[in-house]
Amino acid sequence: MLQRHLRRSEPGLATVEAVLVVPLVLVPVLLAVIVFGRLEHTRLVVDAAAAAGARQAAVIGGDGTVVRERIAAELSDGGVDASRVAVVVEPTVAAWGQPIRVRVEIAESAGIPFLGTWAVPISGEFVTRSEVTP
Repeated sequence: MLQRHLRRSEPGLATVEAVLVVPLVLVPVLLAVIVFGRLEHTRLVVDAAAAAGARQAAVIGGDGTVVRERIAAELSDGGVDASRVAVVVEPTVAAWGQPIRVRVEIAESAGIPFLGTWAVPISGEFVTRSEVTP
C-alpha cells in the first residue's frame, strides 16, 4: 500500500523539484545573457571610440586634446565612463601618410550569481594615415 501511495505522489514531487531547480538554472542563464550583452555593447563602443579618435588624429596629424575629447565624447555617448579608459595614440606627431594607431582599453567586470565574478579586459584599436601635409 505504501508503494501505491508513493506512485501517486510522484507527479507532485516532480513539480516541487521543478519549482526548486528551475530558478537555480534559469536565473543564472538569463543573467549571463544580460552580462555578456553588456560586455559586447562595451566592446562596440570602445571600437567606435578608437575609430573616431583615429579619424580625429589623422585630421590633426597626431595626438592632442582634440583627439582625447573626441574619444571621451564617443565613449560617453555609448554609456561608458571615459575616466576608466586608457588611451594610447602612436605616434604623437605624424607626417603626411604616416600611420597613426589609436588604442582604447577598459577593464570591465562580469558577475553571474552562483558562477562568480571575473575581470574582462576590452580593447579596441584603429589605424589610419595622417592627412596633414607638411
